[in-house]
Amino acid sequence: MHEKSSNSAGLKVFRLNYELVFKRLKEYAERALEKGAIVVFLIGSLARGDYTAFSDADVIIIVRDDYPKKLPDRISDFIDPTLSVDVEPRVYTLSEFSKMAQNKERIIREIEKYGIILAGDVSFVKDILRLHP
Repeated sequence: MHEKSSNSAGLKVFRLNYELVFKRLKEYAERALEKGAIVVFLIGSLARGDYTAFSDADVIIIVRDDYPKKLPDRISDFIDPTLSVDVEPRVYTLSEFSKMAQNKERIIREIEKYGIILAGDVSFVKDILRLHP
């Protein structure tokens, strides 16, 4: 949710209502669990705290290996145009996530350092990260 204010000079200042956006993202994450997600993380500027009024929500969604769609087709299952903030979902299976952890990819470091769990069972993910420190 964006809030707009102005002063006498006509300058418009936009602020992000973080609490409301975070609440909506948690609701989004709960719906993602109903669609087959195991866990949903928030990363990026909203997780780090350096967001602006125009920041999007970068979410990492982990699904089971038997999820019925291939990597490029999974994203459409987790798009929600009704949210007040743009959500950029990245959807990985547990095996894909494990391989990224093994390769110590940047996204794994971001999750470890700044990731916020929005919903789900993080025990699978913790086990994978513990195996590939």
